[in-house]
Amino acid sequence: MTGFDFPYSPMESVDENVNRVSIYLKRDDLVHPVIEGNKWRKLKYNLEFSLQNGIRTIISVGGAFSNHLLALSQAGKLYNLNTRGYLNGENVDLNNPTLSVCRANGMEVILIPKVQFGYYKTGEFLCRSDEYFVPEGGSNEFALKGCAELYYEIEHQLPDVTHIVLPFGSGGTTAGIFRVKRADVEILSVPVLRLNPIEHLGRTYHSDFAGLQYSLDYHFGGYARFNDKLIQFIRDWYARTGIKIDPIYNAKGLYALYDLAGKGYFPEGSKVVYVHTGGSQGIKGFNRRFGVSLPE
Repeated sequence: MTGFDFPYSPMESVDENVNRVSIYLKRDDLVHPVIEGNKWRKLKYNLEFSLQNGIRTIISVGGAFSNHLLALSQAGKLYNLNTRGYLNGENVDLNNPTLSVCRANGMEVILIPKVQFGYYKTGEFLCRSDEYFVPEGGSNEFALKGCAELYYEIEHQLPDVTHIVLPFGSGGTTAGIFRVKRADVEILSVPVLRLNPIEHLGRTYHSDFAGLQYSLDYHFGGYARFNDKLIQFIRDWYARTGIKIDPIYNAKGLYALYDLAGKGYFPEGSKVVYVHTGGSQGIKGFNRRFGVSLPE
């Protein structure tokens, strides 16, 4: 399996009438046979660039349960590339569910003191021409190119889409979609941590993201924070749809969508697409870390 193009990820109708709004689910958790969700979109052109330029090692940074580092390790194994991940913190369990898979895939995992991690996030420590750095979360210009393709798929599958809703972490998926969307399609971003998406994207990509819609009301206290309402929402969603959603990104994004729909945010007749960005690998680690029992 060495190609870069795969069939469109499925588009499913999940609710035909939520306060007179139709809700669809873009199953980007199914976009690639091995690499889940927006992480494949972000890595696709980074991998292509590396292979075309004779680069044999891809390096990145992340946390102990990073979806991005796991995806990078899977890509390295799949495309016969070396991978190295620098982890934020020295007291990290290398045998947690995420890092166990990273290491099994051949990724070299290196622990970095928190006080030094900011420097490693810049990639400035690299000096070898045969090594390539991908930022934390996988978001760079190549990532935006891959995420733009996600928008084109949505438009092809649902030409009369009116709104696209998705969670916001490092912002690459939102930025890639926003850059190429039709003027009449609204992008609603749901930050899963305490930040302003427009300010963050403007600093990161030196572009104007005026017109991007967002809500700061659904981060549940910050990154990886949650409460009983969110946990119950995840369980109810799975019982109703049979689709797993992670508590870090997609549970918050979907919770926001349904809460806002119930409050009349979307005009009558809207066709709203929620982008399932993957990340289900992190559920096992979340359950282990917080002592909950979400569907894995």
